[in-house]
Formats: sequence, structure tokens, C-alpha cells
Amino acid sequence: MWDQLPELILTQIFSHLGHGDRANVAQVCRLWNRALSSPVLWRSVTVFIDRDLRGDFPLAGELTVRKYLEKDQKINSSSTYRFIYETCHAKYWQHIRCLELAWSRPYLLPREARITRNTQAEAGAEFLTIVRAKNVQLKKLVLTDWIFICKWGNRGKLLYALASFLGCQHNLETLSLLNATLGVSDVLRLLASASKGSTEHLAYLDLRGAFREWQAPHSNPRHDSIVTPLEKKKKKEKRNCQLVDYTVLRLKETLASTIAIFATIPSIFRYLRLLGRFRALTILRLDYPALSDQTLNALTNAAPRVLKTLHISVRDSDSRHHTITDIAWHNLVLVCPELTVSYTIVNISHYEDMCYFLLPSVPLARFQMFSGHVWDQSRSRNFRSTVGLLITHYTNTLAEVMLQLRNNREMLDDLLISMLMRCKHLTRLQYDGIIRSLDTLRDICQLQAESKTRFRTIHVKPRNVNARNRAILNDINYHYDHKMMEQGVDFRIEDPASVLVFY
Repeated sequence: MWDQLPELILTQIFSHLGHGDRANVAQVCRLWNRALSSPVLWRSVTVFIDRDLRGDFPLAGELTVRKYLEKDQKINSSSTYRFIYETCHAKYWQHIRCLELAWSRPYLLPREARITRNTQAEAGAEFLTIVRAKNVQLKKLVLTDWIFICKWGNRGKLLYALASFLGCQHNLETLSLLNATLGVSDVLRLLASASKGSTEHLAYLDLRGAFREWQAPHSNPRHDSIVTPLEKKKKKEKRNCQLVDYTVLRLKETLASTIAIFATIPSIFRYLRLLGRFRALTILRLDYPALSDQTLNALTNAAPRVLKTLHISVRDSDSRHHTITDIAWHNLVLVCPELTVSYTIVNISHYEDMCYFLLPSVPLARFQMFSGHVWDQSRSRNFRSTVGLLITHYTNTLAEVMLQLRNNREMLDDLLISMLMRCKHLTRLQYDGIIRSLDTLRDICQLQAESKTRFRTIHVKPRNVNARNRAILNDINYHYDHKMMEQGVDFRIEDPASVLVFY
């Protein structure tokens, strides 16, 4: 019976199997082997460099995959060897369109021999060489969990093979270097290779976390003259310390900053030149340190009327001493009228630390803010000013807002209602913070009932509910439950005492 299952069902079952199991089922019978040849099973392939490219022992010497392929000898009993052979054989390789190169365990244990990682990198380079020789043409290439590749040897060999493989791609539409944490020269080498054959095709580029910390190619002409309000306050506090110690500290900081700027100038020009080559780019995701006036100008010249989405990630550990001028944003919006910008701000809480991101000409559509658990207790985070700036500048563009405000004590109820009323394109508001009055929830429901807002889902999950608030929630549910049902709104108020109980 098992050898008479329809091929369509077998294909669905095989799609849930790993590479080793697929290699094993191919040996069961001819029907299963034929079902395994279905192109849909090989459109997207994930290869774990440290697991799928070796057996129970590291690849080395005469046991490399290339020799097995060249000599066409009997494949080792290890299922991973068979996977490599079958995948790269003409039977399967021609179907691959999406390739993900990942690490199943990217964290290098202290007791793990360095040669182990070196051998894994060698196997990865060998695999890429084989795939390149087979002229596999991808539409999507993703690097996953490469964050610690910079901490062991032979990475240069692997990156060289990856760059050579990218240089042979002529139909690549998506390239993700998310959290690769590579050096500037390594990232630029990969971008240069991708630009050789995919200049007119690459539409999606993710560079978030691609550059190693403090090595992103950021620079603005006014870099040295910009001092944030936080820096001004720190400078004032340091003046109360010993003058000699403060002077020495500032000299060291200035010298280090100057050396860093001059050292990265060639990389900056190359980075801007490479960005300017991608003429089909519609979605770009990067970190704030990799953004500058020159970056926006390069995008203006590279992809006029093409760029649709620019996602900017800002972390507290990022270098944020440079600002981007409003005129640079204005010029980009003029040539890319359909552009929408997304901000993801992590562990930055204070208004003065983020106000220079929120310029009037930024076509901000999505704003995510994670305030974190730690902030400067000596000054107010001033969330009211931040939310007020969102309402003032982006009433015509704002579509999604996520605010995770830990331990907030500021009154924001009125601003949340104002945002719902004034931001006409707002389709999603996720607020994790304190609401001072449950009448705010009543106002939100009333706006929806009057069709002043058009949400499809309204979920409320209170953290603590006393007897008085429970009565208010029951009253809100009584008055608005049927109205929400008539509009097709998924309306729920959860009981914090049980996730299975709703009002």
C-alpha cells in the first residue's frame, strides 16, 4: 500500500522532511524516488553549513564532495553526503530558485576545536563551488545566523566562494544579509558581486546587521559639528569633574573619531557607488549607521520612481552622532513618490534621542518602538512629545504604530485618541503601556461604531482588573459587542485571570 500512494500526496509528505530523510526515502522504491524529483520540493532549499555538509566526522582531504562528484564513485552511507550529491546532480539542482545558507549552531563553544569550524567553512566553500559549476540561477539568496562568522578562520575562503557564486547570478531578485555581522570590506565585496549580473533584477536588499558593529559606512559632511542634547548634558556634567581628566578624555574621543572617519572614507564612496547600481531596488532594509544624506542621494539617482519601501532599524548601540537632513528626504520623495518609510527603534526611550529621526519630509508609514527596561532615570522619557510628533508630521502617511512602553507613567490616553482621529490611514495600533482611564477604551469603541476608524480587529488585554474596572469592561462589552459584530470586527476583551475567559 505504501508503494501505491499518489505522487501528489507523497510530494506533500516529502516537503516536511529534512535533507537526510529525503535522501533516505529516495532509496525506498522507484515511485518514491520519482516523487522526490518534483520541482516544487526543490524550489527552496536550506543548507546548514555546519550540519548538512558533513557526516559524523568533518569533511577533509580525499573525502570532499567534489571528489565524489568528479569520480562519480559510490556515495558514502552518510545521508548528508547523499543529499549533497543528489541536490547538485542534474536531477535536482536545476529546480532550485531560493537558497538559504544557515548555521544550525552559530555560537562557537569554547571547547570546540577551531579546526572544526575551519573544516565546515571549507565544506561550505566547496558546496558553493559545485553549485556555481552547475550554473544554478537563483531568485533569492538568504544568509541566516552568520553573526559569528568573523570569529574563526577560513571565513575568507567561504566568503570568496560566496562572492564568486553571487557574481554568476543573473536573475537574483532578493538578497538578505540580515545579522551577518561582517566587516565593511566583506559586505561590499558581496554587494559588488551581486551588482555584476543582477543590477536590473535585484528588488529586495536587507542589510540590517550586515555590518559589524561600529564599522558601518556612515558619514555626513556635518558629522563633527552635530551634538545631540544628550551629549550636551553629558558634556556639562563632565565639566564638574577634574578639568585635566576631562580634557584628556575628549582628546582621545576626538582622535578616535577622526581616525575612524578617515579610515572609512574609501569604503563610504564604494558603498554609495554600489547602492547606485541597483536600479530595480524596491525594498531596502538597513540600519541607521548605514544611512546618510549621501545614501539617500545615491538611492535618488539609482531607483527613481522604483523604490517603494525603506525600513530603518535604530538600536541604542548604534552610532547615532550623525543626522540626516530634511532636504535629503524631500529630494528622495520627489523622485520616489510611492516611497514609504518604516522605523524600528529598540531600547531608545527619550524624546531628544529620537526627535531627529522624525523629520517632516519622511514619508513615515510604520513606526515600531521598543523602549526596553533600562533608561536614564535622571530625565523624563517624554513619550508625549514623541507621540505628539507622530501625530503632527504624519497624519497623511501613518498606517501602523506599535508602542511598547515599559513602566510608563505619562498620560497618553488623549494622544492615542487624537492619533486615531487624525491619522486617517491608520490600520493598526498596538499599544503596550498604561491607560489611565478605561473611558479611553470606550472612546475607541465609539469611534469604530461611528465608522470614524476602520479596524478589523480590536483586542484588549488588561493586566490588572479591579471590581470597578471589571464593571466598566462589562458595560463596554454590553454596549458595543453587537455593533462590532455587525461591522465584522473581531472584538475581544480578555480576562487577565484566564486566557480562556472573555467578557
